[in-house]
Amino acid sequence: MLKRSIALLLTIALGLAYASAQNKDRVLVVMTRNLDAGSDFGFVTSATTPLGLIIGVTQTYQEVIQSNIPERAQGIAAEIQAQHPDLVALQEVTTLRVGPFGGPATTVIADQLQSLTAALAARGLHYAAVAIQQNADVEAPAVDQSFNFFDVRLTDFDVMLARTDLPVSELQLENVQFEHYSATLVFPTVLGTSIPFPRGWIAVDAKLRGKQYRVVTTHLETFNLDIQAAQTLELINGPVVTDLPVVLAGDLNSDADNPDPSQSPAYHLLINASFIDLWSTVHPGDPGFTWPLHGEDPTTATSVPNQRIDIILTRGEKIADRSALLTGNTLNALTPGGLWPSDHAGVVGTFTLLP
Repeated sequence: MLKRSIALLLTIALGLAYASAQNKDRVLVVMTRNLDAGSDFGFVTSATTPLGLIIGVTQTYQEVIQSNIPERAQGIAAEIQAQHPDLVALQEVTTLRVGPFGGPATTVIADQLQSLTAALAARGLHYAAVAIQQNADVEAPAVDQSFNFFDVRLTDFDVMLARTDLPVSELQLENVQFEHYSATLVFPTVLGTSIPFPRGWIAVDAKLRGKQYRVVTTHLETFNLDIQAAQTLELINGPVVTDLPVVLAGDLNSDADNPDPSQSPAYHLLINASFIDLWSTVHPGDPGFTWPLHGEDPTTATSVPNQRIDIILTRGEKIADRSALLTGNTLNALTPGGLWPSDHAGVVGTFTLLP
């Protein structure tokens, strides 16, 4: 009888050990990172005259140039190298172009995605974009130092990067989707025209050692909270509707520390839709503020973050939270030129995919 009991206990122990080993092999790492265009566009949004708009576009162009996108990309690449995420959700990925007055502006001055992928490759890291969602694409006049007019064009993207150095048996991507929200901010200009600022989402289904899951990223509206709420409802009724475990990672522009749903609609709508906040689960009582690390101009003094808008959420019974950390939010993250990689901190989440 004793021998049978010992044999049974050994069988159970071996089974638990095997299950634990399998779970250990199914560890998923996801990063969300707002790259920061280099300007918060305050000079443009505050313009009240046509001349003020041209001056605002000129100042914004100069800000983006001074933000030194290639150098900041090196800082982001260092963060990715330190964490080796399987998937990286990127927001505010900017391409800056110029051209003759009246357009078209086709000469590339800065390409944030190209700078980042080059910085990753230089470090021997293997990542590629599996989805690129173009959002706002705006062109407007500016003036150079000789007061000659020229056009400036800024295009905003969301991007999903994935590791390419893992065998298909470990990481297999499929069913890549991306779409714009129907709810879109339309910005009236002092020129009497209106410019749409579309935003959207990216969803990627994947297998990690045979276990399926879905990772979704988005960058929700910040200037109009009603539109932010409408976009969140589209998200809840769209790409996150699945039987798979879901990781939602992005810049929600919705402060997780604000208890007022009217002031932070996206976060509260998602929590009410049964999403679990990774950071508050792993770090209860720690606000984990991610923004802002500095002011409008990239060279302004460091500020104290007071909002957590860069967020990773999960939903589903087959996924368990393991760890969460912030990146790029300490002085050690500064580039050799003394620049913050972004005005946002990044968030890295680690999960176990359950049997």
